[in-house]
Amino acid sequence: MPRDQDDKLAQTEHDQYHSAVYAAAGEAQMSFTPINQIHQHLCGLHIYSHDPTRAVKAHHYCTHLRKDLHQCVIYDSDDKNARLIGIEYLIPEDVFINLPEDEKKYWHSHKYEVDSGMLMLGTKSLVPNAMTDVAERPAMLELHRTYGKTTHTWAFDQHPDLPLGPPQIMMAYTEDSQVDQALLAERDREMGVDTSTKRETRKGYLIKDNLERPPAEGADQIWSKGRKGQLEWVEQE
Repeated sequence: MPRDQDDKLAQTEHDQYHSAVYAAAGEAQMSFTPINQIHQHLCGLHIYSHDPTRAVKAHHYCTHLRKDLHQCVIYDSDDKNARLIGIEYLIPEDVFINLPEDEKKYWHSHKYEVDSGMLMLGTKSLVPNAMTDVAERPAMLELHRTYGKTTHTWAFDQHPDLPLGPPQIMMAYTEDSQVDQALLAERDREMGVDTSTKRETRKGYLIKDNLERPPAEGADQIWSKGRKGQLEWVEQE
């Protein structure tokens, strides 16, 4: 039968929920198979689709679900208490080109992020930058002509304590003049990297045609067409 509010055993059992012992028991008893498929950490900057003056750091933890589809969970940092702020799906250019035209407004290109050195692998602190640069080659060759659809559910730059407000469609930078250089410098200090050095390194191994050819038509509409948008609640009958 239901127990009273002041039942001592119920209180004791409830208190266990936030204990390290209970967490350890959960790890031992439960399966985390989908999460365990994550094998890549990417770090970049995202901008809000309705306000490109607002940018945030985004740590992506990604699974390659298929050759033509990455899926990533996004955190605000790589700390153990990082906030889960969103998700991103990545597809190659041939898939993007064949999307319905009205769908393309939600997607951004990764060309500039790769060209500029902004998008990087988040390797462990003891891994030398030179080794990271080598590890990045296959990843950046793959990601160079991909497109992302990103939704952030926590606007932590405005609401640090709780995920308030509607989900937000996020976009990416496409040229140097758009970039929040202070935020990028902060990211570089935190990760122990230099974006400008990565830019020069990548010029030596990215495919020339991919460097010179602009992103596919229909991506990055916040920049190419000046289209800004935001998700909102629409009442239904």
